[in-house]
Amino acid sequence: MEDIEAALTLLDGLSSKDRRTCIELMIKLLGNVVRHPDDPKYRSLKVTNKTFVDAVWRHDAGQAVMEASGWQVVGDSVQLPPSFDPTPCLNVLLSNRDVKPAASEWVEETKYLALKSPNTREEELREKALKEKEKEIAEMKKEMARKSEIARQVRAEHRLDMESRRYHNATQAEVKRFHSPAKAEL
Repeated sequence: MEDIEAALTLLDGLSSKDRRTCIELMIKLLGNVVRHPDDPKYRSLKVTNKTFVDAVWRHDAGQAVMEASGWQVVGDSVQLPPSFDPTPCLNVLLSNRDVKPAASEWVEETKYLALKSPNTREEELREKALKEKEKEIAEMKKEMARKSEIARQVRAEHRLDMESRRYHNATQAEVKRFHSPAKAEL
């Protein structure tokens, strides 16, 4: 373990972005070996693999960390022996995962900006959901008012219709009385 910890200090010469990328890829590689211990495809890497070269192999410090974590150069590939357990090395890498940028890497304009905390993001999401609910409620109230107005109009029309029928029926009854021949007296 001391070998890998010493090799990790060599990564301090890299930019924080390169250091973070290097460590994250090595964590992924060793994690795959831990998850699939009997699968040889996870124990061998070609040194021509672009992602691997860009993230790890192009840096002397990255090569040192790989070798310290058990990887061996064999021809044009880097291999982890089948009997090697990478779990302790993985744990060391995981404990060194937090890479903070050096002060010299800060851009002046963004140096003082604070990222939104998860709580702020949650509050924004709650506010957005609340506004959406309020909008839905307002639309529902409009719809209820529209339906209520339609119901009022239907009731008014029904009342007028009923009055018209009563008047018509009353008029018909009077007309019949007026035009009906008087019953002959017997």
